[in-house]
Amino acid sequence: MTTCRAGASATDRLALHAAELDACGWCLLPAVFESAEVTAMQESLNRAFTAAESDEAVRRRGAAIYAARNVIDVCPDVAAMWRTELLQEFVSRILGPECGLVRGLFFDKPPDQTWSLPWHKDLLIAIADETVAAGYSRPRLRAGVWHTEPPVEVLEQILTLRIHLDPANADNGALCVLTGSHRTGKRAAVGFPSQMIHARPGDVLAMRPLLSHSSGSSSPETRSHRRILHLEFASSELLPGGVRWHRFLRAAGEPHATTSLS
Repeated sequence: MTTCRAGASATDRLALHAAELDACGWCLLPAVFESAEVTAMQESLNRAFTAAESDEAVRRRGAAIYAARNVIDVCPDVAAMWRTELLQEFVSRILGPECGLVRGLFFDKPPDQTWSLPWHKDLLIAIADETVAAGYSRPRLRAGVWHTEPPVEVLEQILTLRIHLDPANADNGALCVLTGSHRTGKRAAVGFPSQMIHARPGDVLAMRPLLSHSSGSSSPETRSHRRILHLEFASSELLPGGVRWHRFLRAAGEPHATTSLS
């Protein structure tokens, strides 16, 4: 993992993180959001999910919400809450000036309602309709939105930001990754080193969707949540074959905050 030298400028630090992302398929941006900002995100999401009680996009077990799809639709505040000077600069550095936000997901591992996922890559995108095009899988509906597996070239131009709203560690099922596995494309990754990503609230994990990742169940003793706001960005509004994104919100715009990278 890249270590930023003392006294390095914000631009230098972003360049180092961009190089780490390219080499490893992931990098951790520490302390992007302050505690008050994290709390505001939690509250905004909670209000939206409560209002969307009957929406199939919000997944519940009993009273506990453990996941949500179509988060940009369910909670429109998401379109702005991620915007900091630092994240906007980082996303545009990686994807170019025409990039935009295309999908939002939410994950939690509530106490007593935990879950796990085996090793996988994120191969689906959300699209506007059931257009069938060469190189794409047949679209299928998920929570009312069409999804398809696009050509690998599309996935290579996507960047995911996972905003941590709680601490992430072994006790609450933190994400594990196979470093460097994004370079195998859609193929299963073998022989790459596994690493668990520990994070604090306000940290942001940047990762490529072709990076193999998994997560285990929370410890039975833990009372901790593991809330993640998962945002996907694409380099262009244009998709091959006449396919259209379900949502494309340009990343450029006025930041809501100006945090610095520590």
